[in-house]
Amino acid sequence: MVTSGDLPGLDLPGFDAHSELGALGGVELSHPTQDLDGDGLLDTVTTTTDHAMQVWTDLDHDGFADHVTVVDSDGDFAAWEFHHNPDGTTEWVRMDVGHLGGK
Repeated sequence: MVTSGDLPGLDLPGFDAHSELGALGGVELSHPTQDLDGDGLLDTVTTTTDHAMQVWTDLDHDGFADHVTVVDSDGDFAAWEFHHNPDGTTEWVRMDVGHLGGK
């Protein structure tokens, strides 16, 4: 299982809005810094690289990201949810993709 300690700054090589995350596995969010859903509990980590911003959120507060949104510097974006399948496997499923700014 991937943890935030394995991914300094959660910066994955080549990770952008066009990446496939299906087999990435769980990503631990050991030190969230923001409360994205306003429930009073810290649940989100935002990281940046030279080419993208990544917003990782732990919606069920189990310590692992359930959702990630990536916005590339050119305006392309994508969002994934972490799914637990009935057969016991897990995968990241792309839920949204597009471009900001009318391109």
